[in-house]
Amino acid sequence: MTTTKVKYFTKALLLRANRTAIRTKRNRSLYQKKLTTLPDLRFPVGFTMIHNDVEMRVQIAIGADADNLQMVWLDIPFETYNALPEVEVME
Repeated sequence: MTTTKVKYFTKALLLRANRTAIRTKRNRSLYQKKLTTLPDLRFPVGFTMIHNDVEMRVQIAIGADADNLQMVWLDIPFETYNALPEVEVME
């Protein structure tokens, strides 16, 4: 079996990154009030792409459990993306 590293947001990191996206008027941000209702879990980044050569657009899996899972998009600075924690998962 092989392993791969997956970046993720904690609730606190997601709230902070979203506040930055709203404040800097990025194209993709989330409803802050809805984020505050999320449990304190790890929210994995599923897909990434460089956007406008100035930021990363990331797809994040959020929800309280597998039955309530949603995929959302957030634009974040490269520095924020690079600083996200990682976990190794088996493929």
